Amino acid sequence: MRDTNAITLASTLTGRNVTVRAASFTGAAVQAGLFADAGFGAFPTTGVALTSGSLIDADPASDEDVDFTRSAILGPNSSLTTTGDLGGSGDEPLSALVGATTYDAATLSVEVVPQGRRLLLTYVLGSEEYATWAATGYRDAFAVWVGGTPCSFVPGSDTLVGTDTVNAATNSAYYVANFEPNDPGAVGHDTEMNAFTVPLTCTADVTPRQPVTVRIAVADTRDGQLDTTTLLQSSSLRSTQLPSQLGTFLCRLLPWLPWCSGEEGTAPGIAGPRGGIPF
Repeated sequence: MRDTNAITLASTLTGRNVTVRAASFTGAAVQAGLFADAGFGAFPTTGVALTSGSLIDADPASDEDVDFTRSAILGPNSSLTTTGDLGGSGDEPLSALVGATTYDAATLSVEVVPQGRRLLLTYVLGSEEYATWAATGYRDAFAVWVGGTPCSFVPGSDTLVGTDTVNAATNSAYYVANFEPNDPGAVGHDTEMNAFTVPLTCTADVTPRQPVTVRIAVADTRDGQLDTTTLLQSSSLRSTQLPSQLGTFLCRLLPWLPWCSGEEGTAPGIAGPRGGIPF
């Protein structure tokens, strides 16, 4: 699961109509990696994981695995307070965005060339903050930027996705619990995360065939305690065409056309299984 080769991570993320030009990762070796055949139940089974803790369980025989004990994502949920306090630095853009000092940041930057005029990325956010601290406004930090502009928003709003903005009491339609009080393993999702969002999609308008940087960062805030993780779906960093006026008109008139079916995270008619509206 551990893999901090940025090109490997970026290549796993990229899907149709997107080419990777460059990539970089900042963080500890245990904070980034690939996951496959994950039986978590409610979110991507393959992709890239970034965490403020560790993706792997500590090896008792290793002199290096001293700042964490268990994986932030491998299940079952055995603790409501899983913490990998790695002593890592924060991320300045993320600190500025959320208005709090960050620690143990894991950051992936990918420069891509999209073929279409819209860029999308599907992600899930999960955290140990959910058991108690999310209800108090004590949040870890997470964001996705495209071309320097944040795009990881609660659907239909300009509110950034976070443990304090998506939880049992707020925007609960996008929230999945994985614990019961005093019994972290009661719900049964096979992951250490106390709760997580449903798959959400960052959507941004871009200039076709021009390089743009996608930046994903997750970090602890206020202190290095309690892990927060983002799961990025494989092949979900993709580009779609925006419909022309003629294409929009025809899809309204003839919605059964194969290129009018749309796709998750886009409005109907933006892209279909054959690569977008051919008008």
